[in-house]
Amino acid sequence: MTLAKKIEKILKDELRPENIKTVIDLAEFLKFKETQDKWDEINELEHEYITEEERLQLEESKLKGEFIDQDDLLKELGINKNEI
Repeated sequence: MTLAKKIEKILKDELRPENIKTVIDLAEFLKFKETQDKWDEINELEHEYITEEERLQLEESKLKGEFIDQDDLLKELGINKNEI
């Protein structure tokens, strides 16, 4: 069953407490998916904004485990992740 069909079925049923929780869980998943899609888009366009030298430096940092968590970076930059 597709996600859309599952939501449609839940909304057609009586909104019992367990169905309300399911709708909330689905909404949270969709919000996560939307955010992840934006990060995927950023990663796909990375080559347009990062030089080859910078990319190699990033790869080296990743291999050494010297990288910052995405949420920590956003916080450091003063960006609310809901604004992305």
